[in-house]
Amino acid sequence: MRRFQFLLGCVLALAASTVSSAQDKSEALAVKAQQILQTYCYRCHGQNGSKEGGFNTVLEFATLAKDPEKLVPGSADKSRLFRRMGINKDMPPEDEKEQPSAADIGVIKAWIEAGAPAPAAAVEQNRPFLDLRHEISSMRDYLRKQPRDDRVYIRFFTLRHLHNMPINRLRDIDLRVYRAALSKLVNSLSWKPNIVIPATADSAQTLFAIDLRHLDWDRKNLWQEILRIYPYGLKHDRYPDDAELNDIASEVYTLTHTDVPLVRADWFISTASRPPLYHTLVQIPDDARVLEHTLKVNVADNFYRGQLARAGFNASGVSSSNRMVERHDANYGAYWKSYDFKTSAGSGNLFVFPLGPEFQGNQFARQAFKHDGGEIIFNLPNGLQAYMLIDGKDKRIDAGPIEVVSDGKKISGNPLVVNGLSCMSCHQHGMIRFKDQIRAGNILGGAARDKVRQIYPDSRVFDELVSRDEQRFLTALTQAMAPFVAQKGQAVDVKDFPEPVSHIARWYISQELTATETASELGLDDPRIFQGAVQANPRLQELGLFPLTNNGTIKREVWEFQEFITSPFQDAARELKLGTPVKYQ
Repeated sequence: MRRFQFLLGCVLALAASTVSSAQDKSEALAVKAQQILQTYCYRCHGQNGSKEGGFNTVLEFATLAKDPEKLVPGSADKSRLFRRMGINKDMPPEDEKEQPSAADIGVIKAWIEAGAPAPAAAVEQNRPFLDLRHEISSMRDYLRKQPRDDRVYIRFFTLRHLHNMPINRLRDIDLRVYRAALSKLVNSLSWKPNIVIPATADSAQTLFAIDLRHLDWDRKNLWQEILRIYPYGLKHDRYPDDAELNDIASEVYTLTHTDVPLVRADWFISTASRPPLYHTLVQIPDDARVLEHTLKVNVADNFYRGQLARAGFNASGVSSSNRMVERHDANYGAYWKSYDFKTSAGSGNLFVFPLGPEFQGNQFARQAFKHDGGEIIFNLPNGLQAYMLIDGKDKRIDAGPIEVVSDGKKISGNPLVVNGLSCMSCHQHGMIRFKDQIRAGNILGGAARDKVRQIYPDSRVFDELVSRDEQRFLTALTQAMAPFVAQKGQAVDVKDFPEPVSHIARWYISQELTATETASELGLDDPRIFQGAVQANPRLQELGLFPLTNNGTIKREVWEFQEFITSPFQDAARELKLGTPVKYQ
C-alpha cells in the first residue's frame, strides 16, 4: 500500500510539474504577445485610442476573444488581428517607423493557435484605492525622516491618480514604465555627475522623492519654473474639510518651504521633455556656439585639424534629403551635430559639397555645403544624452521645420520633430548607426579628396565611435531604469523595453479623458460622484465638462487650459472643495 501511495505521489507530482510547466509556457507566450501588441498596436487601439478597425481595446483579451471577427482562439488564419498583422501586413501602417519583426508575427500566431491565453496580469483585481490622506501623510513621514536642513530641498512626484485607475485601464506593468520614465527623465535634465534614483516614499510605490540639489535644480530655483506652468497645483491646508489632514498638509508645506512640493509624474514626463520647460531645466542656450564653449568643442578648429568624424548619407529616418552627422570629443563624452537640408540638390548635395559648412577661413569654401538646420546630441556628466535643435545659423529652435525633418511616429501629436521628446524617441538606445556614403561616393580630387578621407573615416572607425558612445549611454540608462523595470533576482536589458518617456508622452498628449480619468485625477473613487456634481453645478458645466455626464470625453488640453490663470481641473477642485488652487506667476 505504501509503495502504491509513493508511486501515486510521484505520478501526481510529475503531472503537477507537467501542468505547471505548460502553464508557465502559456503564461510566457501570453506575456510576449501582450508586449508585442502594446508596442505596435496599443497607441492607436488602446482604451482611448482610435477605434479604427474595431480594436479599441487591443489588450483586453477577454473582450477580443468574444468577437470572432477580431480573434478566433485556436485559428490564427481566421483571426482578423493576425490577418492584418501577419498576412495583409497593413497594420501597423507603413508610415510607422516601428514595425513588428517576423519573430514578433510568429509569436502572435503561436499565441492565437494556443488559444489566445490571457496573461495573469489581465485578470488581476483592481488596486486598493489610495486617498489624499495616504499621499500627504506619506510626504510628511518621509520628510520627518530626513535631516532637518535637507527637508527644504525635498520634492515629490506622484502616480496616485494612475494607481487608482481600474486595472483594465492601467496595468501594473504600465506603472513600472511610468516609474522608469520618471527616473530617466529627471536624470536627463541634470548636469550632476551621478545618476539619481527617485526614492520611493510610500508603501504603494506611487510617491517618489528627489533632492533638488542632487539634480542641480536648486541653483536657479528650477522647481519654481516647473510650477509656473503646472495646471494641477492644489493646497490642502483648508480643503477638503478635514482638520487632521489640513494640519498634516500645513506641516508638509512648512518643512519644504513651498505650497506645492508635489507634481504629477505623468504631466511632468510629458511637459518637461518638450520646450519650453525642457530648455529651461537642461539650461539649453539660445546659440549652439555657447553650448560648444561650455563643452569645450571647437567645431571649426576640429575641422582644420581633422579631429572630428563624419558620415553622410542620402536619407535618414527623419529627413528625406541629404543628412550629414559629425562627432567631436567633448567634456563629458561626445558631441554630435547633424546638418540637414531642405533639398539634396545644389549646395545641399553632399556628394559634391561635403566640406561645409561655410565659415570664415574654410579653405574648402568651393566644396562647402549650405545647410538649413540640424540636431545636436551631447553627453551629460552622468552619461545620458541631452538635445538641441538649431536652424542654419546655429540658433536654438523648438521644433525642426517640417520641410527639413519630420516625425512619422507623431510622438508630439503631429509630424513635427520637437526638441527633447522626439529625440529621446529616436535615440532610445543612444546613437544610431550610420553608413557613410560620402567617402566612396564623392567626385572630388586633390586636397579636397584628401580632406574628405581625413574626416569621413572608414566604417570600422566610425562604428567603434558609435559603439563607445552607445555603451556610455546604455550604462547610464540601465542605472536609471533598472530599479523600476527589473524583476527580482533577474538581470535587465533596457533594450527590451520601449523608450518610456516618449511612450508615455505620446499617450498623454493625445489622451481623451472620460469621467473615470477625471474623477481619479480629482481624487474621487467613483466617477458617478463627479458626473452627478457636473450635472448639478452650472459652474462645472461652464468649464466644458458636461460631455462627461453622458459618458463622453474631453481633451487633455481642455482639462489643463490656463488662459484664465487657473485650469478647469483646479476650478473643479475648488467647486468640489477638494483643494485650493495654487498658481505661480
